[in-house]
Amino acid sequence: MLNVFLSILPIFLLIVLGFLSKLYVKDVAVFWGFSDKFVYYLFFPALLIMDISEADFSGADSFYPVMATIISTLVIALIIFAVKFFVDTSPDLFTSIFQGGVRYNSYVFIALSQSLFGSEGVALSGFFVAYMIILTNILSVLVMNHYGTGSKKSLSGAVLALTKNPLIIGALLGVLMNLLNLHITGAIKQLFQYLANAATPLSLMSVGAGLIVSMHIRKMVSISYATLLKLVAMPLITIALVKYFGATGVPASIAILYSAVPCAGNAYILARQMGGDHEAMASIITWTTLLSVMTVTFILGSVAI
Repeated sequence: MLNVFLSILPIFLLIVLGFLSKLYVKDVAVFWGFSDKFVYYLFFPALLIMDISEADFSGADSFYPVMATIISTLVIALIIFAVKFFVDTSPDLFTSIFQGGVRYNSYVFIALSQSLFGSEGVALSGFFVAYMIILTNILSVLVMNHYGTGSKKSLSGAVLALTKNPLIIGALLGVLMNLLNLHITGAIKQLFQYLANAATPLSLMSVGAGLIVSMHIRKMVSISYATLLKLVAMPLITIALVKYFGATGVPASIAILYSAVPCAGNAYILARQMGGDHEAMASIITWTTLLSVMTVTFILGSVAI
């Protein structure tokens, strides 16, 4: 467990540095606004293309691990809807609980995959991202369209937007190159290496810069509920499914890691745009991020796969 913690610690220290930059550096929000675009459209896609194209998947069976994450996400969604029948929750707060329970931070996920499992971890995390970005975004848009009080989005529009997602495009390009046995070499490989090296520190510091530490006492029960669903319930369900399917090795560990990472920061943007409780959403993102350093360490350090 100590080895897992020491591997995770630098990831979360980068998040802390990003948060401190917001507190002590004047107008740093402008910098992070530009940085996010480079990370999203250039640095992370380069990392995924390079590592997936060079990965050896001959001994990696990721079908059951991916299925475990899909099923666990759907189970959490069903739990949230089931509890709503018994607990009266305002529609806008319900949307934030839902997003908090089912969405994941892809930046933290890929960074932790790299820290814990190296290039193989990055390559496998790309497969999970390609599947789970589609599922979690469709679920979130459907819920926000029904319960949110803001502008509505068509499902077809949401799906079309996902086809333009740089992380999905990067993962698919890497897979295609891998299948065709195409390799990045020479100066171009060095360029991709430079771009990839920038992805992890900038993305994690940006996560920290986006944290909003606030306490909404009247909503603490709902915030705590969503946090427990994301950091405890989903990992436990995924572990049970992984063991049931008999999945082992790095793919199984990546599945469990996926289920244990904090909520996505862009859930806050969706909450603002589509009439969710954005204050509660900010708190859920912040607390899942801060507490995940302990929960991820305990879960990954205590489960033998």
